[in-house]
Amino acid sequence: MISKEEIREFQEDYDSLDTEDYSELFKFIIRIVRRFLDKSRPGIMLGLVEMGYDRGNFVGGFHRLGTNEVYLNKSALRIMREETSEDLYKAYLFHLLLHEYIHTNNFVDEKETRQLTRNISIAIFGERHPIGRIAIFGLGSLFPYKFHQERYRPTKQELLNPEFILLRHPDSEFTYL
Repeated sequence: MISKEEIREFQEDYDSLDTEDYSELFKFIIRIVRRFLDKSRPGIMLGLVEMGYDRGNFVGGFHRLGTNEVYLNKSALRIMREETSEDLYKAYLFHLLLHEYIHTNNFVDEKETRQLTRNISIAIFGERHPIGRIAIFGLGSLFPYKFHQERYRPTKQELLNPEFILLRHPDSEFTYL
């Protein structure tokens, strides 16, 4: 069972995070998953790739099973960054990374991973926080109206060229002897 003090600490740490620093956000998520699920996965590679969207239908991110790779949809991230507040963007980014990191820890069933993400999010932030709202109502719940009316299909070139983010933390570094 997690204490109120631990919850308050997680909330304070989240509030201090900068959405430009994927490494710090990822370190925070690793701490949370270790605390709640007693699991971790070293060597995660984070890639951003244009996956597009079609009138609100989209894939926010995915973990390639059997790899240490996590990909986030640049198209959706861009819309959230440009069309919503920093708080909503941060909540969206946190939710995506938490969900995909849970997948990397051998939780392959989507329903189970969503439930774990929901439970952790609500335990820390509650149902009224934007993270809790995403956990309950889904990724599209915070997107602007415009996003639900438009479509964007990436070119084949965009689909094949992910932008990898260097994650600077001990769990993402390999040592070769």
